[in-house]
Amino acid sequence: MTLGRIRKLPEHLINKIAAGEVVERPASVVKELVENALDADARTVSVDLRDGGAALVRVTDDGIGMTAEDLALALERHATSKIAADADLEAIATLGFRGEALPAICAVARFVITSRARGAADGTRVAGAGGDIAQRLTVPVDSGTTVEVTDLFFNTPARLKFLKAVTTELAQSLRPLTHLALAHPGVHVRVTSNGRSVLNAPPAKDLRDRVGALWGWEVAGRLLAVDRHEHAIGVRGLASPPDLTRGGRDDIITLVNHRPVRDPALFQVVLQAYRPLLPRDRFPFVVLSVTLPHADVDVNVHPTKAWVRFRHPRLVHEMIGAALGETLRRRAVVPDVGTLSEAPTFAPLDASSGSALVGEAGQAPLFAEPTATYATSLGRVLGQVQDTFIVAASDTEVFFLDQHAAHERVIFERLQTEAAAGTPVSQALLFGEPLDLAPAARAQLGRWRPALERLGFAFDERGDSVVLRAVPVVLKGEEPRRLMEAMVDELAGPKAGEPIVDRALAFVSCRAAIKANTPLAREEMERLLAELGATATPYFCPHGRPTMSRISLQDVRREVRRIW
Repeated sequence: MTLGRIRKLPEHLINKIAAGEVVERPASVVKELVENALDADARTVSVDLRDGGAALVRVTDDGIGMTAEDLALALERHATSKIAADADLEAIATLGFRGEALPAICAVARFVITSRARGAADGTRVAGAGGDIAQRLTVPVDSGTTVEVTDLFFNTPARLKFLKAVTTELAQSLRPLTHLALAHPGVHVRVTSNGRSVLNAPPAKDLRDRVGALWGWEVAGRLLAVDRHEHAIGVRGLASPPDLTRGGRDDIITLVNHRPVRDPALFQVVLQAYRPLLPRDRFPFVVLSVTLPHADVDVNVHPTKAWVRFRHPRLVHEMIGAALGETLRRRAVVPDVGTLSEAPTFAPLDASSGSALVGEAGQAPLFAEPTATYATSLGRVLGQVQDTFIVAASDTEVFFLDQHAAHERVIFERLQTEAAAGTPVSQALLFGEPLDLAPAARAQLGRWRPALERLGFAFDERGDSVVLRAVPVVLKGEEPRRLMEAMVDELAGPKAGEPIVDRALAFVSCRAAIKANTPLAREEMERLLAELGATATPYFCPHGRPTMSRISLQDVRREVRRIW
């Protein structure tokens, strides 16, 4: 008689497998234990680490604590106080709910847990290793819970060898702690590493104060408030202006019902709101808290509870985009560097020839005549360098402007206004230009056609072919066939998530803008600076590239040691 190939795994092996899903590294232990402390209504949470958490993770809280009976059950898998029935799983309001974290941690480490319930005379301490309890004592302790985890992965050497350097593991542990501290500003969070304080966030009255304790008060003071509430969805938080950025993306933090989440879609929505304003390799400081009915979000997606699913994802994404867009459109976002008392009256610039336009009837110039005093001044023009950079100076700064990028921004915002008003200025072609497009490109063009027609393009269809009838007037000097070939390549590029209209606007603006190595008259340079100063976002072109480099005259004085 042969033995069957299917067998039931022993309990200790089941626990180790479950631990592998929940406990990836010391940071996982820190996150799960602190979440338990927050669920226990703790007002103070202290975390002590040694060797990045590999040698010791100790989390102490002043929460409601556990009785001896509760503590015994807490070490069993799928035992929890957070949910009791199927209906509870439909609307989870706590950070933890699976009943897996504590047993999984204890299965791969040595542990000591001490807890006393509020109002109880004494507390209980249990100690053990590898999931087995070796000691149980009644002890006099303060109310709350302390979980001490040592020698993590001592019985799973395969996992132990994948741990990184101590500094790396410490950084990984501090990241979820920072996120949880931002999600719960009223809780005092203290962290030490090898006896040295590495994070101390006292109770804060609001999110800005908590950000000041974690990211610095200078950063906190510059962040912009985000606040929008519609359709039972609230989006609140803080976001940096476009000129306050960093090179990494770790400081874009999204919270869903006070739970830090790693949602790629939410991250992309935030980036999309900033994309016209920032270079591609720069990222903002953002803390956004999304609140919605618990039944409209599913947190039971992964054992780590770091991913969520929304019942109405598109609505949530649109709310975040609208909230950030509203914040970033405020005039105060763009710092003023002075005002011009009068706008210059020189003739507008022709992008194709570099000369001033007298103005033909029915044809809009590249630079529209101003209708109001310019709000932002970039100083007075000093000259042009390498026929590419315009040099200007104010009383406090010197500006080196990339004339092509600056002109792109001017054209982009003017065309954007015309498209929104439904009045694009087109140039009809004398003879229609047949477009020889592959079937896939023709299908894509059909999808983009409404957006392109809003910008002044016009098309006719003749059977299986497409004929270009008109282009935006700013592109009148472009060869139509090559223009559309480049347009199709641009819009089909790897830029998922960007609106077609904005991508097409950026393309048209780039094609129409003055090019580098083009000499400009002083009047043309002055008009370009004035037009750029009137835009909503003068510091970046539509593709996110900076339009200028700025040098503080104070820095120049310091460099040459001029103190008067």
